[in-house]
Amino acid sequence: MAKTQTTATQDEMRRLLFEAPISELAESRGISVDEAVKLRVEETLKEALPVEVTVRPIEPQGKVLGFASVKIGGVTMDDFKIVDGKNGIFLGAPSKPDPGSRSGYRTTARITDRALQERLNEKAVEAYSAAVEKLMARAEAVRPAPIRQQMENAAQAAAKENTARTEPGKKKEARDDR
Repeated sequence: MAKTQTTATQDEMRRLLFEAPISELAESRGISVDEAVKLRVEETLKEALPVEVTVRPIEPQGKVLGFASVKIGGVTMDDFKIVDGKNGIFLGAPSKPDPGSRSGYRTTARITDRALQERLNEKAVEAYSAAVEKLMARAEAVRPAPIRQQMENAAQAAAKENTARTEPGKKKEARDDR
């Protein structure tokens, strides 16, 4: 029942965002008409321009945690940096060495739309978290058991093998090796 209600709520929100008159959207959300127009434009852009971010985590080097590729529509841009800043993780623009600049680097791609930058940052954080979890799971799967656990397992296997053996005879024939 809750799942059906959630789906109905999502369908109604989608109808308001994309099909209903702006005044109805503004009234239902309790916002001004200008804010409703801005909301509709943002949501339409999200639907029209799909954004994908794939992350390659690295051993942290200063504040750089990894590199990312960003795919917006049909365009893929590589070498974005995943940076851990004072306000959290964000996506840094790709750059290349330039001896003529003050910092020694020149930005090769810029994102001028603040909303798109925030959207990319959200996607980057999600992708980075997923990539780190995947690496942790892989490392946990290949990590050998601690020595104490290995010793206990070996002792149990030896005890099981010893119980399966037949008891040596105590007759004179059994002691031929003397």
